[in-house]
Amino acid sequence: MHILRTPQELSQTADVCRVNGQSVAMVPTMGALHQGHTSLIDLARQHADIVVATIFVNPLQFNNSVDFDKYPLQMDHDVQLLEQHGVQFLYAPNVDAMYGANFSTSVHVGGITDVLEGSSRPGHFAGVSTVVAKLFSAARPDVAIFGQKDFQQFAVIQRMVSDLDMPIQLIMAPTIREPDGLAMSSRNIRLSDLARHEAVAIWQGLRKAQEQFSAGIRDSDQLIKTVESMIESTSADIDYVKVIDPVTLNGLSIATPGCVIVVAVVLDEVRLIDNHVLV
Repeated sequence: MHILRTPQELSQTADVCRVNGQSVAMVPTMGALHQGHTSLIDLARQHADIVVATIFVNPLQFNNSVDFDKYPLQMDHDVQLLEQHGVQFLYAPNVDAMYGANFSTSVHVGGITDVLEGSSRPGHFAGVSTVVAKLFSAARPDVAIFGQKDFQQFAVIQRMVSDLDMPIQLIMAPTIREPDGLAMSSRNIRLSDLARHEAVAIWQGLRKAQEQFSAGIRDSDQLIKTVESMIESTSADIDYVKVIDPVTLNGLSIATPGCVIVVAVVLDEVRLIDNHVLV
């Protein structure tokens, strides 16, 4: 695996791949990789000849400096994991390489960034869309893979790609869960043993809501209360539980097949998000 450090190296490498007739898939990450990330990489390998993984802890998307400072870093482990899963190129720039002196441009996606995570984390999605736009601009991948756990993030990037006519196929991969159902996240390692045990209530609530939906319940408030009651049995603080349209992200009073229950909580000072598509 080759490690690239600058946008120029990334761009030149991707150009060579294309000249050689090879398609390129990109898997953007912030590192601290786990099985959820490797599932994205394995999927990327099915859709392209070359896989470029990126590791960059993006300061622009953290509205909380403490959260940024505490984000786990484990580059040696990550490099080994990427090599094991057949990644040919890792793009791992530092902040200066990514943004440079006097950087003053921001990519803002309107509407769907004003709700849910966007409401609770001002500026978060401008940071996400800006860094992803820069990654896409440098590599011009044919395919990019993102996880369903960050459902709103995928919707924002999808809107950006559509609005800016970027010729990139976006694929949303299923959330990978721990054996007890907790969605895999780099943030999970910051949870205390008690908080880690309590965090399972998020998935238990989502699963119970699915059971109710399968039984014919369509009232969103009832489904939301089911999830909330499960989480309220723990020490977690609920930011939101909502039933939303998967495209507009607008709240729905009546749940329909394909709509999404999204959840955000703060547990042990760690923000956890999850979601489930009702079927």
